[in-house]
Amino acid sequence: MQQKFQPVGPEYFDDQDRDYAVVAGIELVNALRRLGVDLEGIVVSAPCDRCSSVGYVLDLGPVEPAQALKMAATINSYAESNRLREPSSPLPKRQRKRRAKI
Repeated sequence: MQQKFQPVGPEYFDDQDRDYAVVAGIELVNALRRLGVDLEGIVVSAPCDRCSSVGYVLDLGPVEPAQALKMAATINSYAESNRLREPSSPLPKRQRKRRAKI
């Protein structure tokens, strides 16, 4: 007796793990671009048998040392200027101990 299989649609090929990695990659690239850093060649790589990674990974692509230094300086500069602009958070109010009424 031959088993009947139902037809499949595009959802048959959905890969939620890859979709999640793509969304994470988009968030990372956009966040870095807001800081003035562009990673060219970033890709989502499938898990491989030789890797210790369990799932998809973001491969940040080839970054030469000079590019890495420039990116780091841009990020550090933004972080430093942003830290200086943030108002310092107020210290929490100290609670007074109440005396027990006798």
